[in-house]
Parts: sequence; C-alpha cells; structure tokens
Amino acid sequence: MNELKITIQEQIFEHILIHSVLPYSNWEWGRVAQSESLLALRLGLQSTLIKLGYIPQAHQTDNSTAATHKLGLDGRHKNLQERGFNEEYLQLLAHYGLEGRTTHIASPDEDGDIESSNGGLKRAVEQHLLLRGSRDFASIAIYEAFLFGIMEKRNAGRQQKLAEELAVMKPLLVAPWPHMRELNVRVGNNGILRVGANGYTVPSGLKGKRVSVRVYEWHIEVWYANQCVENLPRLTGAHHYHINYRHVIDSLLRKPGGFRNYRYHEDLFPQEVFRQAWEALKAYMPPRKADMVYLRILKQAALGLETDVAQALTLLLATKTPWDDNTLSDLLQQPTQQTIPDLIPQMVNLSIYDQLLQPEVCNVAN
Repeated sequence: MNELKITIQEQIFEHILIHSVLPYSNWEWGRVAQSESLLALRLGLQSTLIKLGYIPQAHQTDNSTAATHKLGLDGRHKNLQERGFNEEYLQLLAHYGLEGRTTHIASPDEDGDIESSNGGLKRAVEQHLLLRGSRDFASIAIYEAFLFGIMEKRNAGRQQKLAEELAVMKPLLVAPWPHMRELNVRVGNNGILRVGANGYTVPSGLKGKRVSVRVYEWHIEVWYANQCVENLPRLTGAHHYHINYRHVIDSLLRKPGGFRNYRYHEDLFPQEVFRQAWEALKAYMPPRKADMVYLRILKQAALGLETDVAQALTLLLATKTPWDDNTLSDLLQQPTQQTIPDLIPQMVNLSIYDQLLQPEVCNVAN
C-alpha cells in the first residue's frame, strides 16, 4: 500500500493490508497492518470472519507469510514444502475449525483471486483518493474507515454469489481470540525492556522487575501490579530501540560524563530546537558543563511540558547572548499575559418563533 503515498497527520505512513478474498464471489475484507507478522495475520483473518459471520472450509496463504515462519527447532531445518505451519497459527485455525493450505513454491497463479483483487482494490483506493482530494488522514482509524467504505461498495455487487457461498458455510459461533500476545518479561538493569529483538525504555522504577507485556499489531502495553504503566508504539524488524528521555534522564544526570557517548544519544533531542540549544551551549561552555546544563534542561522538559521548554529555548536562542538552565527556569516561571476578549452580547429575537404558530400557506400555483 506504500505506493499510494498515504500520510497520517502529514507523516508518511508505511503499511500493508492484510487482504482476504472469497474465491467464488470475490467478496473481500482487509485490515491495515505494519508488518506481515502472525499478529497481523490473526487480526486480518479474525476481522474478516467476524465481518462475514461465517466460517469457510479453508484458509489459504502463500509461503511467505508469518503462518510458516518461526517454527520450532524440529522444523527449522526443513524446506518450505515440508515445514508446515507455526503452532500458534495452527491453534488459531483449530479455534475456528479451519483447514490450513498454502500455495506451492513460486506459484502465484494458485492465489489468482487474491492477486487480482489486490490490484483491483489498490486501483479503487487510488480513484477514491483522487476524488477525496487529499491523502492525509487524522488517524489510522479514520484511514481504515475510509478503506472499509471502499470495500463495502465493492462488495455490494457480489451479494448474489456470496449468498451461494454462505449457504455451504458454518455460522461463526466461537468468540474471537484477543488481538494480542501476552509475554512475561524482566526489565534489564539498564531500564530497557526487550520484546522480541527490539528494546524499549520504561520508568526507572521497573529496573530488574518482571512485567506483563501485551503485544498488539501497532502498539505494546506494559503492565505492572495490575496497572498499565506504558503504552508504546510497537517496533518491527530487529535491533531497533524506542528510547524515552523521561525514562533515562535521572541516570544520565548521575553520570553526565557519559552523555556524549551514550548509545542512544540521538534520542535525547525530542525536538530540533533541543539540538540547537545543545549546539549553542557547546559554543561558549566547556564540554562537561555544556552537557550538564543540557541534561538539566531535559530534566525540566521531563518534569513539565516539553512544548513550554521548546518555546522558551526558541526565545533564548534568538537573543544571541549566553544563557543556561537557570535562565531557562526563570523564563518559564514568568507569568504570561492573557487577554480576555470582549464578548458581544447576543440579542435573541423571539418574534421569529411566532412564525411557527402561523397557519401554513400553500404558495404553489394551481
């Protein structure tokens, strides 16, 4: 779907569509995902079954999907034609009473219906985007609702053949599985929580403690003592990190000498003005002092509103005179002058309501 150049709040939105198609009627449904993971496959399949309300005989995928990845040790040495399915995927199929199928290697023609529908749907989305006049959406949910409307229109002309398919299917009677995977993970002494091959910082109070992590397609939730303490964007791929300066600032202040060589140094500039501030401090302060002053500024952002600190830094940078964290603190404490606008009294003309009591008059000529 990246060819469509969709943006969310003017930011490039890289994504795929988990697209399901019934081969006889070509009835279709889909869900937006960020990767071809087993979580995404579960989300797409379950959403389709719920929308359909019935269970077909089989669910067919190709061999590149998450259904045949991450096998146990006994299956990793096998080739694709021998490997079979992931245990978790098999459990999902068993829950719904579905038969699992895959296409043969290098045989995309065996998925001809879905391949054709993929192209047809993308062309339809492109046309609707042109009519809409914008490719930017306020949220993923609003964008997905836009796609749902397109698929509903495409499915409207497929109802007759769909009825023939539904006549030989079993009704959906089982409850859906949760759209997440729950893990029990210990937080490292460095305050980093590792989920899969990626890392996330969490509040320093959780160092060394075990937490529950609920992994969804787009985000993860960190639970401790029956409370959700963090909601973080889920990272895909491997060896990526989500570093929140609010989680690590206290540790850095205790050892400011490690700031410049900090492994996740680039994550300590939440906005460009913070980087500009650090560059300005380095210009007229010794390196160690500049680092300490910047960390204190970051601490103020962590304790208050980051936007307020950013605005104050913008003002200080415009002065072209030396300043430090104390100057910033004084600026933040200055009261802001707020002007209360004059309100124009609204006069209500009650006579217009009298017109409702007048008899109706027919103005159509006989």
